[in-house]
Amino acid sequence: MSYELEWADLPEPAAAARERFEAWVDSGMPSEQAQTCAEPWFALQEAFQFDLNIAGMSVCREGMRRVGMSFEAEPQPFPVWPFEGIEDWRAADQSRRDAYKAAERAVLSQSVPGQIGIPEFKLRSNDSWLVSPKEIEQALDRYEASPADLRAELEADDLWCDWLGWLRETVTHGGFRVG
Repeated sequence: MSYELEWADLPEPAAAARERFEAWVDSGMPSEQAQTCAEPWFALQEAFQFDLNIAGMSVCREGMRRVGMSFEAEPQPFPVWPFEGIEDWRAADQSRRDAYKAAERAVLSQSVPGQIGIPEFKLRSNDSWLVSPKEIEQALDRYEASPADLRAELEADDLWCDWLGWLRETVTHGGFRVG
């Protein structure tokens, strides 16, 4: 399993390229369209992503847990798929698809009232979770308030330092999506 983390808010032309790519995926266009819809996005995305394998994400989650940057919680369930299959999705009225996407986005961006930091369920799967700037800021505040010796221990790991840099960077870009 891998985690492709990506800025939530992208600058142009990357935002438009991602939008075209996502529309292409949703529509089920033939693979011949990949050159005009997928390739531009693939060429631009790397500058706005941070990739981790399952072991790397485990290291980051453990470090976050040690300094109180994250917390355990149960996510709200995803909406039930109201389509009979992919062909029904593709043939459905756009307003019906948009309603489902809105319900799904609400779940993907959920927060946990009364908690501080990032809910760990957003870092355990690549289900397109949205980690908000507020969650990231709270996590970073917790990190800065943690004991200096613990921060020094964690910062001896290059992956941890890269992770902190990623978190700091994404605060000003709408947070990040976990994919």
